[in-house]
Amino acid sequence: MEQSITSDNWNILARSLLLTASQRLEWVSAALPPLGERDVLVQTRTGAISVGSELPHYLGNSRSSKPTSYPRMTGYESVGTVLACGTAVQHIRVGERVVAFYGHRTHAIVPETKALVVPDDISDALAILAILSCDAAKGVRKLAPQADEPVLVTGAGTMGLLTLFILKAYGVVVVDMVEPRRERHALAYKLGANHVLHPQDLPETSESYAAGFECSSSNAAFTLLQQQMRQDGRICITADGNVEPLVLAPAFHEKELRLVGSSDGWDYHAHAAWYFQYIRQHPTDLEALFEVSVPAEALIATFAHLAAGAIQPVKVLVDYTAL
Repeated sequence: MEQSITSDNWNILARSLLLTASQRLEWVSAALPPLGERDVLVQTRTGAISVGSELPHYLGNSRSSKPTSYPRMTGYESVGTVLACGTAVQHIRVGERVVAFYGHRTHAIVPETKALVVPDDISDALAILAILSCDAAKGVRKLAPQADEPVLVTGAGTMGLLTLFILKAYGVVVVDMVEPRRERHALAYKLGANHVLHPQDLPETSESYAAGFECSSSNAAFTLLQQQMRQDGRICITADGNVEPLVLAPAFHEKELRLVGSSDGWDYHAHAAWYFQYIRQHPTDLEALFEVSVPAEALIATFAHLAAGAIQPVKVLVDYTAL
């Protein structure tokens, strides 16, 4: 197939899942443009639903600095097989798997610089997590907790669990988590949490933690996190903040806390090289984040189920092989 794709017979139709209105999804087919000299053509194998960021968009209640407009593309995490390479592509070959940022669609043209080559011994599910684990790593690198500094993470969703994974991989000894859904506690323990607490398990205020990570998009959790910090403690907000405003509590001023925000990754290529090597050497339960797996043709129904609360997974894996 690779040899049949040339500038003379280029005719690739991509099916893309578009959000055409609040809670209204539609598969749309369109021809891809010609392949640029530094681009690669990718056919999707596996995708993911990032519930924390995608569900608010689907519901139409996501907080953003820009007005919502339709139609809009959905998703951003994909693993695919390279079908063709532009004439100036140097580091990717036809037939290789890559992680890229193009969302819920069957095919995409991706700049070589935006694609991460996946080693043969890494599963698609673990490969997809190279993206959000880099986002988590950026927040951890900004706060830079020392190995002996106790850390508290609020929210055992995707970002919270990946932040836990990164903290432990970077050598932080004590990482506790706060999560109201007790069914998520076991996974947090599997990923190395020292203690996983229900919000009611914590005192109203303490000075137990030198650093904290807000990963829940919940103001109640953010307030609790501020109340648990030491004097001069520091907090990083790694959640999108797209659900409700996060407000500075009295503890923020009383304890003279420091606050930083973090978004996107620090360097996806450099992080991926580290991440793939690390998970080779340290077996991990990260694939368990994908608590639900669906075929791509079930994406529209799956978003409806998520919106209705019929399913509440940490993350959803999407199989494109039959689409």
